Order: sequence, then structure tokens, then C-alpha cells
Amino acid sequence: MADASSFERRRFAASFLTWFTVGTLALLAGGSTHAVGVEGDTAARMSQSSSGRDAASEVAAPDATLARPNVVIVLADDLDTHSLARMVGLGLMPKLKSKVIDTGTQFSNSFVTTSWCCPSRATLFTGLYSHNHNVFTNSRPLGGVHRFDDSSTLALWLQKGGYRTGLVGKYFNNYGADNDPTTPVDDHGYVPPGWNDWQGLMDDTVDGLRAFQMYDYTINDNGRLVRHGTATTDYQTDVIARRARDFIVESDALDDARPFFLLVAPTAPHLEGPTPVLSGCADTAWNQSIRPAPRHAGTLPATVQAPRPANFNEADMRDKPSWMRQVPALTTQDVACLKRQYRDRLTSLRAVDDLVGMLVSALQARDEWSRTVFIFTSDNGYFLGNHRLTDKVLGYEESIRVPLYIRAPGFPRQVTTRAALTNDLASTVTDFAGITPGLAVDGRSLLPLLRNPLETNWRKRFLVEYLGSVESSKMPPRVPFRAVRTTDLSRTTPADQFYVEWQDGLGSKEFYNLPADPGQLASRHADPSWAGVRNLLAGWLSQFRNCGGGSCQALEDQ
Repeated sequence: MADASSFERRRFAASFLTWFTVGTLALLAGGSTHAVGVEGDTAARMSQSSSGRDAASEVAAPDATLARPNVVIVLADDLDTHSLARMVGLGLMPKLKSKVIDTGTQFSNSFVTTSWCCPSRATLFTGLYSHNHNVFTNSRPLGGVHRFDDSSTLALWLQKGGYRTGLVGKYFNNYGADNDPTTPVDDHGYVPPGWNDWQGLMDDTVDGLRAFQMYDYTINDNGRLVRHGTATTDYQTDVIARRARDFIVESDALDDARPFFLLVAPTAPHLEGPTPVLSGCADTAWNQSIRPAPRHAGTLPATVQAPRPANFNEADMRDKPSWMRQVPALTTQDVACLKRQYRDRLTSLRAVDDLVGMLVSALQARDEWSRTVFIFTSDNGYFLGNHRLTDKVLGYEESIRVPLYIRAPGFPRQVTTRAALTNDLASTVTDFAGITPGLAVDGRSLLPLLRNPLETNWRKRFLVEYLGSVESSKMPPRVPFRAVRTTDLSRTTPADQFYVEWQDGLGSKEFYNLPADPGQLASRHADPSWAGVRNLLAGWLSQFRNCGGGSCQALEDQ
């Protein structure tokens, strides 16, 4: 920990933060949010740091960086808005609620523009739609770590701008799998450029899914492979929490006045794979689960059941494309397995809440909480039997909606209904940091919405896309598409409309008037009374198809 004089310099610097634009600095109360069962290994990590790790990049940055905040992003995996709201409502995520939700800005209309792990993460790192960063799927040849161009990313921009950068947790699928001799990006010891401290979960050469295991996985610790086994202390979310806390401790101990950027990416509540498999569940769509932390097993109230909204196990699929009509309805056994899967997913979030609490406690203990922006979100949403589906990818609401909370000192608790996208996170972080992105990004900073949640000069529509190959036999089916969704500010067409063109070789289309049909149960693509609106949306979609270099924002705003 830094000495008292260091704390005084940090407090002095915090009082002059130029990025505060609304109100006065809110000095949030301290306090402990100790995470039971998440014990530390700081000494070993500190020893590694003092031995010279990353010495070239630990040079003190200019004094100007004192005027900029730390930024922490916690990126959950496959966390849908319903599941988070359910856990918060049950009082089972008290740390996230008290430290972030109750003191931050809620973006009640937050979306991903490609609902799949790697394309969405590439968007976070670049601020680009997937048709501009070219990561379309989770594996070769159209996606995964092999497809991502890591030569200009949020981490590099921040590092060059004087930030100390760290990643702890999930990066991209196939990272560390070492199955392509023509490129180093999946090599066992590869550390992407731009990261001062790298703690990346590795995939396995054999099954390709090792990063999603709660036990028996490997972390690349700055080029040194660290294997974790099956002990209680190896529970993945807890290990990520400790390593992320250690990054904060080490950043403070360096005492070089640099702000830091930390991306923490647990894989919860993503289902583990290829194991465990739920007993008595035959269908592979519903037989996987995730193990909660041992201390949380059995703590979810028995009354908590999987939700059954109007589009659950949709009975009438005649309005959907022919390949969607082939998706089988859930059987009684499937529904029972989904219930178990759902309860395990929810329970696994309790360790994520402990992770948040551990990070906030570390920041508070080092007098950094009052100069830290804390962002909580997910890489995509998730189907819970909606339209008979599991997983994500397809552009229905449950798949593209994600939770997003930004807690920033000086801004009050508030809610905005304006549309926020994963595309916006890179611009938001660089705006806080006072630096310029290294790419012509498609997103925009969300700071205007923190200053004025009712801002009217904001996006009126946006693109949703999946540009992978056709895999209609998958569950859910993976069929490429482009769609346009209007927002609450749309004027040339009604608000909250969704129009999609499927690239299935059949010319399939769907169109939903979401205010009247929020469950997307009755597509109006063939309804002549909606032809005018449909044609306008098709026109916007045609323009979005190749937007880039700033033109995407212009199309969103017209």
C-alpha cells in the first residue's frame, strides 16, 4: 500500500478532476464488503511484480494523468437482464446493488449489436460494429481470437495515454488453444499488446472450452501458465476476484500517480462445457449447467422458478422463418432441466457479487473509490426458453438486451431510457480518460447521458447483425442476418420497431411492433397495413449495411 503522502497527493489530484461535469464530487462512504470464502494470494503476486515483471511499462506517467479517473469494467458472460433483475430483487446481490446500482446510472435500454461472445467482445475493444472489426463468430475461420486484429484496441489507446492496464478473466474463445501454427495469437504464452498486467483464461487444445470450467482450468499470468485444480479455493470466479483485487493493490503500491484501467471478465453465469451434465436430461440444449461456489450451493429460495413469459416455449411459430419452425417445443423433461439450469445460473451470480464487493473494498481501502468509474455489463443476453430457444446469437430482444450500470463519482443515481450499445463503451472510457480512440469508432461516449439522462440529441435507430455462416441445425439455429431496431427517440418511423432480413437463402423477413408485441410473437412482415413503416426500415437497413468511418453514427441519428 502507498504511504500517507501518496494518499494526500491522490486526494489533492481528485479534487481537480476535470471530467466532473455534473454536480460536485460525491465522496462515497467507505466500509467493508468482505466476500466470505474469497481468500487472498496477494503476497505471491506482489513478489512477482517486485521481481521485475513488466518493468519497461511500469515507468511513471506524466503528472497530467492525475486528473483522470481509474476505470473498472466487470463484464459478465451470458447475463440477461431478467436474471440480474431477479437476483437483485431477491436481495442476493447486495454488493452490486449498494455500491453500483444504487449510486450509478442505469441504462434501461442497453443492447449488444452482435449477440455472441467474440464478436461482442471485439466490439467492446474497438467500438466497431462487427462488419467493421470482422470478428463474426467464436471460432475459425470467421471468428475467435484468430480473427481479431489486436493492433489497435482500447487497451493500447489507454496504455499509450498513460494508463496502467489490466485484464483478468475471459478474453476470446480459442485463446491459448495453440491450434494454429501460422499465428502467435493462440499460443500458450501469448500476451496481446496494450496490457501491463495480463491474467487471461485459456481454452484447451482438445475441447476448446476449458476457459468456461469453474475448476481445472489455466490462466496465462503475463506469459506464465498457472494451472488451477479442483480445490474450493480454485473456484474460477473467486480466483478472478483475487487476481483483480491484486491488480488494484499493485497499482497502488507502484505509487507512480498513473490511473488504471481494469477489465474483469468472469465467465459466470455462462454454462460450463463440456461438463458438468445434468442427470436425467437427454437433450444437449438443456443438459448443461454451471456449478455455483460451494458456499452458495443451496442458498437460492426454493420458490425461485424459471420465468414463463408469453413467448416461453412459443406455441405458434407460423410467423417465423421455416428453419425456426423446425425448432422443437420443449418437452416436460426439457422444462424441468431448464429450471435446474436456470437456478444454477442464478446461484453462480452470488460469487460475481462477491467479486464486485472485493473490488470495491480494495478501492475504498486505498482511497481510490472516489476517483474510479465502475461499469457493470454483459457480453450478450440469453434465451431462457423464449421462442423455444436457449443460448443467444439470434436478434430477438432477450438475446440483444444486456444490463448496463455506470457508477461515476459526481453523478447521482439515475435511470436513462436512451439506447446504449456495446459499441459505446470504448468511446465512453476514452472520454473519461481524456484521450482520442485510435480508430474511427462507430460508437459514442455515454457521458452526455450521465450529464442529462433525458438528452434528446441521441440515436434514433441502430444495427443488429450476425454475419457468420448458416448453421440452421444448431440449437439455437445460427443464421446470418441484419436488422434495424428503432429507439424511443425515433420520429421518421415509430419508436421501438424491429425489422430483420435473414440471409438464409429463402428471403425470410420478420417485423415487430414492440410496444404492442414485446414478446415478438406475431411478425407483421406480411401485413399490408405496416408496409410503409417496413419499407422505411428496409431503407435504413440497406444504408447501415456498409456504414463505417463515422457514417454509422450519422445513420443512427438522422
